[in-house]
Amino acid sequence: TPAPLASLLKDKFSRIEAATCIQPDGDYDVLIASGDKKIYQKGLVTADSSFFKVFPYQLSRGDISTALNKPNAIVISEETAKNLFGSQDPMGKVIKVFNAFDCEVTGVIKKPNTPSTIKAEMIMRDPFEKQNKFWQNYSFQTFVKTSEGITEAVLEQEVDRIYYNERVKTDSALFEQYKKAEHSTALFADQFPNLHNFPEHGSSGFQKTLILLVLAVFLLAAGAINFSNLALARAITRAKDTGIRKVLGSARSQVIAQSIIEIAFQCLISLSIAIVLIILVLPWFSNNFGLPANTINSTIFLSIFWQIAVAFLGIILLAGLYPAIVVSKYRAAEVLKGKFSVGKEGVFFRNVLLVVQLTISAFFIIGTVVVNRQINFMQNKDLGFNPSRVIRIDATQKIRDANFENVRNSLLQVPGIEYVAKSTAVPGSSQIDTNTMSMRMEGRLARLSSVKVGIDYFRTLDIGLLKGRFFDYKRSEDPKYSAVINQAAADRFQLSDPVGKKLYFPDCDSLPYTVVGVVNNFNVQGLESGILPAVYTIDNNNCMFQSGGAILVKLKTDKVQQTLVSVENEWKKIDPNFPIRYSFLDQNYAQLLSDHTRLANIVSGFTIISIVISVIGLFALTSFLTQRRRKEVGIRKVLGGSVSGITTLLSKDFALLVLIAIVIATPVAWWMLSKWLENFAYKIDMSVWLFAFAILATIIITVGTVCIQAAKAALSNPVKSLRE
Repeated sequence: TPAPLASLLKDKFSRIEAATCIQPDGDYDVLIASGDKKIYQKGLVTADSSFFKVFPYQLSRGDISTALNKPNAIVISEETAKNLFGSQDPMGKVIKVFNAFDCEVTGVIKKPNTPSTIKAEMIMRDPFEKQNKFWQNYSFQTFVKTSEGITEAVLEQEVDRIYYNERVKTDSALFEQYKKAEHSTALFADQFPNLHNFPEHGSSGFQKTLILLVLAVFLLAAGAINFSNLALARAITRAKDTGIRKVLGSARSQVIAQSIIEIAFQCLISLSIAIVLIILVLPWFSNNFGLPANTINSTIFLSIFWQIAVAFLGIILLAGLYPAIVVSKYRAAEVLKGKFSVGKEGVFFRNVLLVVQLTISAFFIIGTVVVNRQINFMQNKDLGFNPSRVIRIDATQKIRDANFENVRNSLLQVPGIEYVAKSTAVPGSSQIDTNTMSMRMEGRLARLSSVKVGIDYFRTLDIGLLKGRFFDYKRSEDPKYSAVINQAAADRFQLSDPVGKKLYFPDCDSLPYTVVGVVNNFNVQGLESGILPAVYTIDNNNCMFQSGGAILVKLKTDKVQQTLVSVENEWKKIDPNFPIRYSFLDQNYAQLLSDHTRLANIVSGFTIISIVISVIGLFALTSFLTQRRRKEVGIRKVLGGSVSGITTLLSKDFALLVLIAIVIATPVAWWMLSKWLENFAYKIDMSVWLFAFAILATIIITVGTVCIQAAKAALSNPVKSLRE
C-alpha cells in the first residue's frame, strides 16, 4: 500500500481507532552491531510510532505507550537482547542497524504465547519516515485497528470510498460509478487472525495441512477397517467361547464390553509404540517442515492430548464395536450344539468395510500418480530464463542503487564473471512484490508490475528478445527514458508491436518512457502464479522509487569455487562492513518447489503404507476364508476342478469389490485433485491415461494378493483337506 494510507484512514474514517504502516523483512538477515559485537538477525520490522497501538505486544522492559516515540527508537525481543547483549541490561544501549543507523533500545518485547504472521524480533522506527511518506511509495503494508466489530466487506467499501474521494476523484463522477469502471483502483482487507490460514486475498499453506490431516485420517481408518474385518471374519472362532460365557451367566452387554476392552488394550499398546516413534521422528519432522523443535509445547499439549484421546476412542469403536455386537448375538444353546453362523449380515458389513479400505488404497494410488506427475512437470517446465550459474548477492540499498555501477565494474574485474546486473524482483525469491499499477500507452490503460533492473539484466538471465532491443550501455537515454516490457504486457495493451510507443506511469505524465523492446514471458515466481504483465526500467528516480532485490552475477567458467573465492575477496573491498551473502539462483528456484516436493513424498509414503495395510488385510482375510472353504476346494478337485477354475471361484468376489472401490474412488479423486491443481497457474492435464494407470495398479495389487492365497488353496492336497 502507499506509505501515507495509514494516516489518511486514521484521519478520515471514524471507525478506525489506530493505523500503522510497516515494512516487515521476515526471514531476511539484518546485520546489527553493538560495540565490537556483530550478529545477523531475522525479523526486522520498520514501523511508525503507532505500531503498538495496533499490535497487542507486551514489553518486559520499557513503556509501550512511548517506546517508539523517539525518531531513532528500536524495540527488540528478549532473544535478540540475549544474543547481542548477553546478561547486560539492553535499555538505552545503541544498536547499529545495517551498519548505517544508530538506534537506541527503548523496550524489550515479551515473548508472545502464540506464533504470529509477522515475525517481529526487532521493531525499528523508520529512519526515513518523512522522506518515504509519498503516495507513489508502495513498499508498505497498512494495518488498522477498528473501534468496533466490522466485516471486511464493509471496511473495504468505506476505505475505497475515502481513497477515491481523497486521491482519485478528478471530476463529478460518483464513487459507485467509478467502481463500475474497468480499471478502477481498489483496496482489499483481511482480518489479521485469518491472514495466515484463511485469507480472503492471497495464498495460504493451510490447504497442505488439511491434505495431510485427511490422508492421516484415511490411513488410520484403513488400519481400523483392517482390524474390524479380520475380527469379523474370525468371529466364528469365538462362538463357543461366547456360548459358554452366556451359559455361565454373562449378559450380552458384558460380552460386548469384554470384546471392546480387549481391542482397547491392543490399541493402547499400538498408541504407546506410536508415541515412542513420534519422539524419535520429531527432530526429522521439525527439520523437514521448518518447524521449531519445541512444536509440541505446554501451550498446545492439552489440545493435542484431547485430539489423541478422541482419535483413540474413535478407532476402538470403528475397529471393535461391530465385531463385538456380532459375537454377542450368538445364542448359547445353538452354539454349544454346533449350529452357528456369522450370517449374511456380517458378510455384508465385512464387504462394505473392505470396499471402503480398497477405495482408500485406490484413492492414494491415483493421488500419488497425479501429484508426482505435477511435481515432475514443474521441475522440468521451461521458465523462460536460464538460472544456471547465476549468483544472487544480497546487498544494501545504497550498494544496489547509488553505487551500483562502481560495484558492477569491480565485480567484472574478477576472472570468470560475464555479466553483473540487479533487480527488485529476483527470480526464486520467496517474497516478490506483485503490486500492479494502472499505466497508459497509446490511450489505453493496463495494470502492470514495475521492476527496476540493471542494464544487463536480460543478458544475465538469458531471456529471449521478441521485438526491438535490450537496454544498452552505449545509449545514454536508456537509464532515464527507456523501458522494456514482457509479452504479457504487450498483450494487455493489445498491441502487436509496442516498440517505440510511449508508456506513462501513474501521476507521471511529464516523464514518459519509450518502449525499446519486448521480451519473452518468464516466471520469476513459482508455477502457482501466472506471469504478471511487467515493465522493466533502470533509473530509480524517475516516476517511482523501488527498493529491495539483489545483485545478480553470471559466471562463464567451470571453476565455480575459485571464482566464488575471488568474488568474496572483491566484496571485502566493495563493502567491508557487510560480509558477503550469496546463493545460486537455480537452487533458490528449486527451493520454491520444496513444499510441493515434500507433499509428493508424503503422499507417496502414505500410499505405500496404505497398500501394505490393504495387502496384509487381504492376505489374512483371504487366508482365513479359503481355510474355511478347504473341504469345498478338496471336493471340487476330486470332481475334476482345475486350479485356474478354483482360483477364479475364490477370487471373483474380491475382484468385484475392487471394481466397486475403483468406481467410488475415481470420481472422488478426480474432484479433489482438480481442486488441488487449481492452485497452479501451470499444471498438467488430468488425462484418462493417468487414471487408467492408477486403476490398473490398484487391480494388480489387490487381485494379485487374493489370487496368491486362492492359488495356494487350489494347489493343496485334496486328500488332506477331506480327511481333516
